[in-house]
Amino acid sequence: MFFDYPQLSVERYACHLYTEVLRKLPAVVRKWWNACQSRQKNFVDNLTTNYVSALICTEELKAIANRKEKHENMQVTVHTSTREVLAVYALDEARMELVITLAPNYPLGAVKVECGNQIGGRANARNVGMQLTIYLTHQNGTIYDGLTLWKNNLDKKFEGVEECYVCYTVIHQDTCQLPKLTCKTCKKKFHGPCLYKWFTTSSKSTCPICRNVF
Repeated sequence: MFFDYPQLSVERYACHLYTEVLRKLPAVVRKWWNACQSRQKNFVDNLTTNYVSALICTEELKAIANRKEKHENMQVTVHTSTREVLAVYALDEARMELVITLAPNYPLGAVKVECGNQIGGRANARNVGMQLTIYLTHQNGTIYDGLTLWKNNLDKKFEGVEECYVCYTVIHQDTCQLPKLTCKTCKKKFHGPCLYKWFTTSSKSTCPICRNVF
């Protein structure tokens, strides 16, 4: 591609390549950036903030605003000037709000997730915010992918599907599976990856809730 445009300088081509990788694989670039030395990290931060972030933010926010398909029970509003996405999930008398704010150096920098009214009170709101932040930080999905995951978790919760008692979500953020592993003693359910992580970190093969051998 570069050789097809000999008038394109190496510097401009490098910036173009960086923008494309950041657009398609933001989590990979973010991990690399966090491991950089201070001087290099500051250079990449300034480059992204001044020349790349506005372009990618505009594209992603416009893509959300222009989506034709509508999700039942969820409405999404985009505020381009403040780089905010407001999502409202409403079902009967229940109403949950979520505000996602994109950083000045997005998608290099992490998003800020704030929860309004949430089922389960403040503790659950913090948990929801943390889960969505982790997903948007460590996965190569879009903002809308994260909102869809949030909405699907709420749908399953209202349908009566029991959440995992390790991560406290219904749908696992990596595998998109429901909790299927059940403790024979207390009957609580867990995601496979969550249970494996619990076994590994605790160095025990006991249930995270009742502490009996799983």
